[in-house]
Amino acid sequence: MNVPFGLASGRYFWARVCSLFLIAVSFGSTAEAGQWRALVVGVDAYQHVSPLKGAVNDARDIAETLTAAGVTDLTTLYDADASRQAILSSWQDLISRADADDVLVLSYAGHGAQEPEWVKGSEEDGMDEVFLLAGFDIAAPGNGERLRDDDIAAMLRAAGGRSVLVLADSCHSGTMTRSVDPRITRLGTRLVGLPPFENDALRSQPLPPMLAGNAQQTGDVQDLPNVIYVGATVDGQVIPELLIAGEPRGALSWAFARGVEGRADLDRDGGISMEELSLFLKETVRVATEGRQSPSLTMSGDSRAAVLPRVNEQIFAHENGVLTLSASTNAATPVLQQLAGKQEGRLKVVEDGTADLFWDVEEGDVLTKFGDVVLRGKATNIDRFSDVVTKWGFLTDLYALSRERQPIEGTLQPAVGHIPEGDAFKVGLKSDQAGNMAVFALEADGTLRLLAPNKKADPLGKDTTVQAAKPYVLNLRAALPFGADHIVMVRAAKPMPQLVGVLAALDGKPLSAELTPKLLELIGQYADAVGIAGVYTEPAG
Repeated sequence: MNVPFGLASGRYFWARVCSLFLIAVSFGSTAEAGQWRALVVGVDAYQHVSPLKGAVNDARDIAETLTAAGVTDLTTLYDADASRQAILSSWQDLISRADADDVLVLSYAGHGAQEPEWVKGSEEDGMDEVFLLAGFDIAAPGNGERLRDDDIAAMLRAAGGRSVLVLADSCHSGTMTRSVDPRITRLGTRLVGLPPFENDALRSQPLPPMLAGNAQQTGDVQDLPNVIYVGATVDGQVIPELLIAGEPRGALSWAFARGVEGRADLDRDGGISMEELSLFLKETVRVATEGRQSPSLTMSGDSRAAVLPRVNEQIFAHENGVLTLSASTNAATPVLQQLAGKQEGRLKVVEDGTADLFWDVEEGDVLTKFGDVVLRGKATNIDRFSDVVTKWGFLTDLYALSRERQPIEGTLQPAVGHIPEGDAFKVGLKSDQAGNMAVFALEADGTLRLLAPNKKADPLGKDTTVQAAKPYVLNLRAALPFGADHIVMVRAAKPMPQLVGVLAALDGKPLSAELTPKLLELIGQYADAVGIAGVYTEPAG
């Protein structure tokens, strides 16, 4: 069918991304498993390579969440304390304290890199993955401050038949899905390029006794009989650090901590299966980064029985986030303050370049903290900027609500870069359950468009339902206004006449700050699941 806002409906494709390295070994249910023991590592303060700002935040968040979930044997190593020797010794000590039915956790947040493989033919791409530690330097002896993937494999094998979970929020290779606009302050990425080592300190450095024997074993850890592979993909995209809830963070660690808090317990049965965690991480990371990251996770059949602990607290209360604003000229500050005053407690004017929304007054552009232009050339006055602010305030609330409901998988083809004017693309929304649906778009300038149900294009109402595990696909074409369009699907067990009525009344109009709370309330009343897919477009040439 033809869609009136230049985007038009049909079939889809899924894009894979670098970011998540999760391995679970022989997990059982929490009722059957023994004690949980964890080693949590975070490195910001690199001495000889670019420092990070959010890795220690990630590590602390994970440590606090695991503690809240009942983990009492927990070792944390931050910055200079996270040396190679300290990590290997701490892991060896953790194993020595563990019983056969205990579950071990190894979490790492920091820089990743690649180096030529030590054993020719051992890696498909000829490269070994590496975690860099605080004292790492290109020259010896500093280049010994790293952990190679073979070291991690030896650590996992040393755990014997014990269950192990490894979470690494770093990256090893690739490029950004979309370039970062230079007008936005960039926090950095968790990637370091390595030249060949002239003198590699690790070549002659032995492993601790408990790990040394396992280092000689060959074969992929994922192929061992006691290993369940939950996810390990490096697929051509760099992980940026982001501001999340006002702090520099890695989206994966943030999502993992929120999942263990309980949000990944999608069926609300008190435990978190690997399948639930996989789906939760995919969608939470994707929407939190506006599509810059989409972890690609694979699971074996046995991993569906794996269960993680969760925090036994009610954490599903709705989140009301504060949206920060800034502008390219101080002359705009008074009108921004007036705008913030109209939505007291929801908007805040800041002076730095890390605001959620940045208004380039001279160019008429609006940019996000991610470095994306979300409206090009149309924010020519405060009213037009206000419409964009209203849209993104609503999206903030909608993202929070979506984390309290079942996720709907969103996909985009092509998945990289901005879609040029006139080019065709596809957006797919896939629900794990069948149900009634409403689909609408939020254009770059804040205009709402009702896509389904569409009485003119679909008088029989076939578009009002979605089939389980079958993507509902929109065949679209990039058109004005350029920037960021968002496609939203709401799935419900019953028809949604009141919600559809409100959406129909708003069709073709900019969102109103006065009406968005009512719209969000209606979605919350009906929705069993919510999916959001962002699309970034730009003028031709």
